Amino acid sequence: MFIRNCLTPKNELTLLQSSITIKEALSLMQGSHYSLPVVSEEGSYLGILSKRSILEYMETQDDGMTLTSLYEHEISNCIDVSANESVDLHTSHFEDCLPIIVRYPFVPVLDNGTFVGIVKRSFIERTLEDCFGVGVDGTRILIGVHNQSGTLHTITKILHKYDINIISDIAFEADSSYLRRILIKIEKSPHLDKVTSEIEKHGFRILEIE
Repeated sequence: MFIRNCLTPKNELTLLQSSITIKEALSLMQGSHYSLPVVSEEGSYLGILSKRSILEYMETQDDGMTLTSLYEHEISNCIDVSANESVDLHTSHFEDCLPIIVRYPFVPVLDNGTFVGIVKRSFIERTLEDCFGVGVDGTRILIGVHNQSGTLHTITKILHKYDINIISDIAFEADSSYLRRILIKIEKSPHLDKVTSEIEKHGFRILEIE
């Protein structure tokens, strides 16, 4: 899946300029916004501002400083600049978002260095749910396979023989003598025993059925 198919464009987002005050930012963050992207006047992505990063900045200030005066500080002091990992609109793919979203609340998307939007965590969660067939009743079969061509074709041919539809299939690296693991979720069938028997006759190993 290409990033452009995952994008929430910037015109649908609340964006912050680094020159606004903490008070102004908190006003914009009222409600459901706990973290927001910060961009420069030129459109470059600068990082994330969150209520947590604001609090951490406030904790570093002198005890004698009033809350009113702190609110007048620019948010440029509070931006989480470590959250500058991004994906490219044209060259990145959905899976490139995964190592970023586990650390940050959204994935910034750039086009030639210019911020154009984000990939939301909720979109990534829904996509992964679709990949695993979450919410769809069926049977999961975990198969250990060697790294050889035609593996998936052989398995799907067996399923087709018994007129069984595939709900989802995901491949994983294996942690045993088998090089790969394939997790296939199929619709429930009275022919499950015959299917698994034929799969093993073709040299694959049934690791788990659920």
